[in-house]
Amino acid sequence: MMIRPASAIQNQSGYKALTDYCKQQRKPVFLTEDGEGDFVFMSREHYESYNEMLKLRSMLLDAEDDIRNGRVLTLDEVKAYMEIWQNDEQV
Repeated sequence: MMIRPASAIQNQSGYKALTDYCKQQRKPVFLTEDGEGDFVFMSREHYESYNEMLKLRSMLLDAEDDIRNGRVLTLDEVKAYMEIWQNDEQV
């Protein structure tokens, strides 16, 4: 993890150094303004990967909640849904 003042991206060489770090280390840079956290700077690849991880985590938490609350499907129900989806029908 790297923490830098926001002024670190004011010139081309500072920007390039941050982008190189983000791409090579696959880590974000936390930018500060007056010593306070302000922005997170990361590569597009890292951002997309992070978003995919968050989506997956959300789906897993929803599934765990469904199980805890008894909202589960039988095998026959799953097969019926799969057949509908295979035929491009809407559920």
